[in-house]
Amino acid sequence: MQAAVEITRRGDRRFNAYVGIGDGTRHHAHEGLPSVARCLQDAAAALGHEFSYATVSFDNVLIGNYPVAVMAHRAVEVADELLVKLSNRRTRHSA
Repeated sequence: MQAAVEITRRGDRRFNAYVGIGDGTRHHAHEGLPSVARCLQDAAAALGHEFSYATVSFDNVLIGNYPVAVMAHRAVEVADELLVKLSNRRTRHSA
């Protein structure tokens, strides 16, 4: 089964994190988190050691697969990468 993490922006400084496993059902939700990095850490904690990788989407845009351990321990760097990839995809689609 593939783990999936969905992060959505809710205003300037609030984010929601949802974790699903395989069938699209959300098994974990945490709303109102203060940063994308905190969403990643929360999702990694929910996934635990049972999953090596998770597919991550941000604001309904599929970004890619990330190791759960990296999401947990290097959340700030992964968050920065997610935001850059999201920006690049939106720039290409609007051009």
